[in-house]
Amino acid sequence: MPSLVAAQSEGETARSCPLCAPVLDTWASVSGRWSFALSIGIGFLIGVTLPTAAGSPLAGALISLGALGIAAMAAYQGLARRNEIEQLQQRLQDEASYHAFVDAALEGFFRTTRDGRYLIVNPALARIYGYDSPEQLRAELTNIGDSLYVDPARRTEFERQMNEIGFVNNFVSQIRRRDGSVIWISENARTVKDADDQFLFYEGTCEDISLERASEEAMRHALLETQDASRAKAAFLAAMSHELKTPLNAVIGFSDVMRQELFGKIEQERYRGYVVDIHDNGRKLLRMINDILDLSRVEGKLLDLDDDSVNVEDAVTAACNAVTGDKPDAPPVHIEIPSDLPLLRVDPRRLRQVLTHLMANAIKFTPADGHVTVRAGVMDDGAFGIAIADTGIGIHPDRIGHALEPFKQLDGRLARRFDGVGLGLPLANALVKAHDGALSIQSAPGAGTTVTVRFPPERIVEVARAACA
Repeated sequence: MPSLVAAQSEGETARSCPLCAPVLDTWASVSGRWSFALSIGIGFLIGVTLPTAAGSPLAGALISLGALGIAAMAAYQGLARRNEIEQLQQRLQDEASYHAFVDAALEGFFRTTRDGRYLIVNPALARIYGYDSPEQLRAELTNIGDSLYVDPARRTEFERQMNEIGFVNNFVSQIRRRDGSVIWISENARTVKDADDQFLFYEGTCEDISLERASEEAMRHALLETQDASRAKAAFLAAMSHELKTPLNAVIGFSDVMRQELFGKIEQERYRGYVVDIHDNGRKLLRMINDILDLSRVEGKLLDLDDDSVNVEDAVTAACNAVTGDKPDAPPVHIEIPSDLPLLRVDPRRLRQVLTHLMANAIKFTPADGHVTVRAGVMDDGAFGIAIADTGIGIHPDRIGHALEPFKQLDGRLARRFDGVGLGLPLANALVKAHDGALSIQSAPGAGTTVTVRFPPERIVEVARAACA
């Protein structure tokens, strides 16, 4: 090494002086921090003894001064050389430790030039790229941009980011391995410069992420298939509902004509009852078909909203009349809505569906001596809230999630007490979500149920002046 060679040549020069040779030989036999003190001591002894031998006081003084200077210089040079050796040993030790760490790393490590040549690679990078050793990789892969990346523009993008911001993070690309197979890698690298801000090399790590990419691609493919299946289901149900509704509307229409006896009286009272049942059940079946169709449209993201400014109090009153009109034994419904409540921007028809389903459920599960209360207003967080509370049988908290699933009956017995196919709550929940809202349920067995519908503040048409009760 240059510093050690220079030190050796300086040592040989010093030993050529007959006065210095004894001093340097004595100093060389001692190492460590005592060399400087020993050199000074030897110089002092020379300075004491040589004046007597010289015979002249002036010559003796000069000889003594020179001897002391030579001793000090030799001691200083010795300490400097030892410091250099110790620093070099420390650098070699640190570098050996660094290389041992890099060689044992599981991630690929590299240093490359700006023109695409590898300076340093570790065994992990060689394995990722399909080479037998780092030496083989450096010898065969001499142009990263042309030989490594499937898309050479990725190397251009890599260099652009390095030049602009000095690093890349999670830089994902496809590369060709030595055997020609293609894999996905992720690189994290930085630009390394010297003290004068001059470019030295790119340094970074590389990881094979082919398995992660394959998993993500499989998930995306499955999601697309699910969405396609949902759309196909919605289209099928739309076509089927049309085919079902056409004859069903005829049944409902003709039975209504017979029920009103527009073309003559029905003599048999029993026939009149049959006609009423046909008409009522036909309308019930039509509502069920419409609910199935609407739910499939929402799930398939095929539902279009026709928003308008709606007076919520009027919508609640209309839904209440529709639900209780043919139920004389229904529990009383209390509507507690302030008169100065702001308007709500929603699809009027869909809001009416939501309110009708929620109020029908509340009335169905509440005995005649109970009651249902409907409240609406602006909540503390600015959302528009509608709450429908009943004093009915309630739901166990663990089963609330089931109640929001389509076609789920909490009472699965054939001879169950309450009718229905389990579409009311799921459809209401789906329609509320279509308005960017949320539906929540609080309930307990025997303590009644409260269903709260929340619409975001941006759907409020006017500034709120009422708080939700």
